[in-house]
Amino acid sequence: MTEKKALVQAIVDRLKDVVGVTKDVELAEALGASRSTPAVWKIRDRIPFAECMAVAEKYGVSLDWLVLGRGTPGIEEPELRLHPAVDDKALATVEFPAFDMPSFLDADSPQQSITMPAAWIEWQGVDPAEVIAMRYVGNNLAPTVNDGDVMLIDRRPRDIDGLFVVRLGDCIRGKRVQRMQGGALHLLNDNPIYQTEVIEASQIEAVEFIGYCFGVLRYVR
Repeated sequence: MTEKKALVQAIVDRLKDVVGVTKDVELAEALGASRSTPAVWKIRDRIPFAECMAVAEKYGVSLDWLVLGRGTPGIEEPELRLHPAVDDKALATVEFPAFDMPSFLDADSPQQSITMPAAWIEWQGVDPAEVIAMRYVGNNLAPTVNDGDVMLIDRRPRDIDGLFVVRLGDCIRGKRVQRMQGGALHLLNDNPIYQTEVIEASQIEAVEFIGYCFGVLRYVR
């Protein structure tokens, strides 16, 4: 088991402890998510950051403990004494532009912005200057990305398989890209009701890669 898989598994276990369940499907139901969501986190090595924030706020537990396993589950009451200065790096944040998917192509400037902990972005191995956020529209990637979720996208070129935002003509879509021998592309959907699109090697120039999706933010409903 890789270090990141072990971390995701530990986070899932702590979430189950807090919510008071023992099975992954019970955790998914408690979070109002698809029953397969925890399994998808483990398969994709995805840290459920948004879900952890929502659980920490609802149940009054430490987010530091929930995500990193540091300290204790409870939130300590502030002490009436002076504390040593906190390392500025630990408090640093980064801000990057945010777009609505339907208007991304026509937007001269971002409609909003998102601020996140710099340490977490750095841990993902991405350059904050190359990151954008995009509110997703559609359900072809469910349950990985649902309608209304916010995708975190790395604009740097990546010659790998994975979840990308691509442009086909005047349409922007999220697709799981599989690069085939001979140069063809298979554009897959996580939702099984949608069919795979095949882009032949001679048509590759018709596909523009907007960026690679390395994270998803969502509300827990």
